[in-house]
Amino acid sequence: MRLTFGNEFRQGARLAAVVGTLLLAAGAQAKEMLVCGFSSNKVYRYDMSGGLIGTLDAAGNLSGPLCARMGPDGKIYVASEGNNRIVRFSASTGAYLDDFINDAGLDSPTGITWDGAGNAYVASFNGSKVRKYNSSGGFVSDFVTAGSGGLSGADNGISFGPDGNLYVPSYNNNCVLKYNGTTGSLISTFIGSIGRPRTFEWFNGSFYITTETGNAVQKRNALNGVNQGNFVAAGSGGLQTPIGMAFGADGFLYVTSANNKILKYNAKTGAFVGVFADNTTSDLNLPAFITIIPTPGGAVVLLASSLVMARRRRE
Repeated sequence: MRLTFGNEFRQGARLAAVVGTLLLAAGAQAKEMLVCGFSSNKVYRYDMSGGLIGTLDAAGNLSGPLCARMGPDGKIYVASEGNNRIVRFSASTGAYLDDFINDAGLDSPTGITWDGAGNAYVASFNGSKVRKYNSSGGFVSDFVTAGSGGLSGADNGISFGPDGNLYVPSYNNNCVLKYNGTTGSLISTFIGSIGRPRTFEWFNGSFYITTETGNAVQKRNALNGVNQGNFVAAGSGGLQTPIGMAFGADGFLYVTSANNKILKYNAKTGAFVGVFADNTTSDLNLPAFITIIPTPGGAVVLLASSLVMARRRRE
């Protein structure tokens, strides 16, 4: 199939590049990093020098956290795969607030993202679908129905792209699928072949994605998903089974590694810089997702939010 791309996506991609540039220029905005420890059932909080601050409140009773993101209300939302919940925490204190969603219909939630109206979209790994909830956590619909477009194992990188459409990693069959951001209907297979795709980001006009079996971060064309090679080389810096990643405002890319480390790379070249954090100061076990939390109210936060609107692997 020959795909065509309109001005809307191109403008969105240009906006993504602007956001990336602003983030790099706004290092003072960064507040802390959240890292999901899947096997330790915790979300760890680090300052941006790699110092351990603590963990999110244990009262949240997390089980296999696979994604932690800041929601449009400024609170932290965590996908707790093991007990089918989306748990909400205070971004300022890390205190447990409530179970935003407690729904057996999720069947292993792995990721969460939002549209411009504040509706939440949650990837269901075992259900191979995406569930839609309103801003209060009420179920709306199966936005992407089970198996749509061949979806199998909807994973934690689920995100709205600069074009307003929804991109979902299909873990079990090694592809990334693109759905209409309004209707949930399949648009295309954005990436047809990649070894165990996990998380991704649009940054400086390109699309970056972790490949778990490739032990690398790939760079892709943001318009059509064409592979432009490994941005972070396979195994660079000891990288093993990467899942989570995040571009920081400080000019670095941070990537989780299954040897219980968060590795740091140059955001322009992909060259290894060093180890940001590891399990020598905590019980971090199988880091699975990274979120960098900016200072509340920062201009970069607002711009990035307007752009995004926006395994568990059984070892």
